Amino acid sequence: MVISLAFNKALAQVAAALAVKVGALNLMTVRSRMLTGDFSTGKPHGKPLKEEAALERTPAWITMLFKVMLGAVGPTFDTERFVGLINNAKENEPFFIGVAAAVAIAGSPPAWGATALYTYCAARFAHAFVFLMDFPDFLLPYKIVFRATPYLVGVFSMFALAATPSPEHPASV
Repeated sequence: MVISLAFNKALAQVAAALAVKVGALNLMTVRSRMLTGDFSTGKPHGKPLKEEAALERTPAWITMLFKVMLGAVGPTFDTERFVGLINNAKENEPFFIGVAAAVAIAGSPPAWGATALYTYCAARFAHAFVFLMDFPDFLLPYKIVFRATPYLVGVFSMFALAATPSPEHPASV
């Protein structure tokens, strides 16, 4: 078993960065909901919860307090984009952190392991940025390429770490 301080430090930093990203996206989703009044996107059956449907009966000072706390002024991205991005993060990032943690616990991180962790994190942030951006019409046919490229970089970083041989079963030469 080989403990890699560089890998473990990178894992802690990447896990923290991805957690902050999801937390920020959740806050930005609530901000978007407050600005647009869209409380149904991403909800069961596409309907807002009872308390959200009754928001017009909520005292104005409470609504204003939440808007101030969330900085809910000015433009926002579509709520649907935030919900989709958070769902994508929930579907991908925990598995990467799980693989990376398993590699760290097994004591078998490759020499390039920390680089793979940072690459994954950068790719996820790039994917999020491109996913949220509105592209000009002339670039719209290419948005999927711009969006998929960092996504695939992240996925292949995860595959590379997942294929790391454990110390008990070294790869044959």
